[in-house]
Amino acid sequence: MPFQPLEPTDPDAVGPYRLLARLGAGGMGRVYLARSTGGRTVAVKVVRAELAEDEEFRERFRREVSAAQAVSGAYTAPVVDADRDGPTPWLATAYVLGPSLSEAVAAHGPLPTAAVRALGAGLAEALAAVHSAGLIHRDLKPSNVLLAADGPRVIDFGIARALEGDKLTSTGVVVGSPGFMCPEQAGGAPMGPSGDVFSLGSVLVFAATGVGPFSRPAEAADSAAALLYRVIHDEPALAGLPDELWPALTACLAKNPADRPTPTELAELLGGRQALLRGGWLPSAVSSDIATHAAAVMDMETPARGVPATAPTDARPRADHPRTELDATAPAGGTVRLTAARETAAQAPAAATGPSRRGLLVGGGAALVAALGGAAWALSGGSRPSPHPAPAPTGPSPTPTTTRAPGVPPLALWNKQLTNVSMGATPVCVGDTAYLYAIGGIWALDMKTGSVRWNKPDASTNGLAAAGSVEYYSSDLVSVDPASGRVLWTYSSTPAKGATEQIEPDTVLAADDRAVYALCSFMKLDSLGDPDPSAQSTPGIFALSRKDGSVLWSQKRAATADTIGISATLTKDLLLYTDTQKNLVARSLTTGEQLWFVNTDSHATYQLLTDGDRLYCSADGYGLQAVGVASTKQVWVKSPPAGSHDLWYSAPAVADGVVYTVLGGMTLSDYNATPTAGPTVIAYRATDGTELWRLPLPNEVSMDTTPVLVQNTLFVSTDSKGIYAIDVQARKIRWIYQVGVSSDVAWRFSTNGSTLIAVQDDKVYALPPV
Repeated sequence: MPFQPLEPTDPDAVGPYRLLARLGAGGMGRVYLARSTGGRTVAVKVVRAELAEDEEFRERFRREVSAAQAVSGAYTAPVVDADRDGPTPWLATAYVLGPSLSEAVAAHGPLPTAAVRALGAGLAEALAAVHSAGLIHRDLKPSNVLLAADGPRVIDFGIARALEGDKLTSTGVVVGSPGFMCPEQAGGAPMGPSGDVFSLGSVLVFAATGVGPFSRPAEAADSAAALLYRVIHDEPALAGLPDELWPALTACLAKNPADRPTPTELAELLGGRQALLRGGWLPSAVSSDIATHAAAVMDMETPARGVPATAPTDARPRADHPRTELDATAPAGGTVRLTAARETAAQAPAAATGPSRRGLLVGGGAALVAALGGAAWALSGGSRPSPHPAPAPTGPSPTPTTTRAPGVPPLALWNKQLTNVSMGATPVCVGDTAYLYAIGGIWALDMKTGSVRWNKPDASTNGLAAAGSVEYYSSDLVSVDPASGRVLWTYSSTPAKGATEQIEPDTVLAADDRAVYALCSFMKLDSLGDPDPSAQSTPGIFALSRKDGSVLWSQKRAATADTIGISATLTKDLLLYTDTQKNLVARSLTTGEQLWFVNTDSHATYQLLTDGDRLYCSADGYGLQAVGVASTKQVWVKSPPAGSHDLWYSAPAVADGVVYTVLGGMTLSDYNATPTAGPTVIAYRATDGTELWRLPLPNEVSMDTTPVLVQNTLFVSTDSKGIYAIDVQARKIRWIYQVGVSSDVAWRFSTNGSTLIAVQDDKVYALPPV
């Protein structure tokens, strides 16, 4: 969700927590995102001043703090800190990312049946814990249910009351949310634990259909009075409810409280805890929302380690902090509610220096748990961390190991938005740096943290190569230092005295340790040594020294040769490139001499690839072929299915003697109707083109994006929204990473061998391979 900036009237800190941003406001006060000096991220609610002066409210606040402290269920959200008696009461909850059920359904539609079963099993277990503590929730509704990777969380005990001895359980008082109340609550009659079960049934109907059982979306806006009347007198509307859910949910929605199941009975009807333990219970789009916003929270500014946050005058730290519960309302316009859930680890000890929060995320382990205040376990779906985490590591972070449930995508290692730029070009990754370029500039990003090492905002770049130094063409062909962006040299096109031609640079194609290779134009000069405007320039190609930018060699190309849309690659001896004239050209790296060319029907948008022995490019009819580098002959070719004019092969990824490509291009409906149609990932033996295996994909893919292999994971763009991660050993989809943002700009991928850099429009994501 978008965070609200702090206002001048907001305190710098509350108790030991330094405030970072506003999260919203509830009926009791304001809610802030905050972080402790030890790195724990929390949500802090500060009670409104007028309520703090009300002694009756004070007493109620104390009781509810104590009551919520007694709730310790796996799927509830106890708080970790509170000051009940200070000048301004406050409470803090360990911060776990996850949208509310209402927001998830609004953004992505109703949940699938399996997810509703898992949701119901978890919420039933939460209610059992609430009732065991002698409480009734009284306000269970979609906005009070959070969806975390390892199960749901019930929050907001703001109007929960003890089963006995509270005036709100007496006849005539109606408290709660009309569309999700039980009939006895709506009528002002005494309410028992079974009332929460009725509300849970309504919540699950909403999760499965997108509409509450007593709402009428086709009519005018539901009034509170109309909703209360329907709850008491009407049968629930269950159109669209899957048949598998009818027995359990209709039992919950019985008008007679005695006919409803207990929470424990309901959990068993829905499959029990096993429904959640199967893993990957959330749709991939919701999981991706969690991952995206987790990275955003990790990137937020934090107070310096070891420097105590200064407590405001209206809040004081306490030695004995009881645990209670937090209620909050998301700010208007919020897309995903980020709120509190249970804490699972003790706070890590403060340190004067240590790895960044992003480093903690990459490295995993106890330090990450401390940094997120327990959020790591909830998001990863792994086992509960030790309550006594080890100190934060001081050396390089070890390679993280996944503890996520199967099918759950990982958190992005980082993500970044680059303003005023549209990234239409494939990034270049060398070592620990990712270079991104397009109209609007060049950025060099640290691949471990996402931090900007340098950028050239005035560069409208046409081609970039990095191999020791970085070269790119803007208005000039420039070489820069990869660490600082400092210009090392700029190519000078000034001709020698008496020269008849001038060489002007153009698109950078490739580079090795010795030279940078680029397109150019040969301009004829007049008698004064100036470019002759009446003469036609000739396309060319040249090599410049990486040391000083001097010309090592230059060669003219055919007058009709393409100057745009060139795809190039290098072997140890050859510069190889394709163009829209359907040529595959091989030139000597030493002299630039054209050694051979073949007509391959390789298209300009097709990324050229070589493993040193063979070159892989497109073929007639948008097929895929391998051309021998030494023989210059076609080794093998794959053509789209006969009779299909809408299928073609993507550019391939090659590793360990296997070529991976995607056959796709048809609509999903055509794919379902035609068994031979894509999208399908296919693996071929590199030497002879023998098919090794194929894996159909459930959704359309972006055929303009070259798949990238990182270790044993093949990354394929699903469409403009998401990314497939395919296990090439198990031959199945590991997970689908989705950002939930629609864009017409295709994804572009690159890797340094250990991390995927995925770029879409002005956003950059770093993803682990597993």
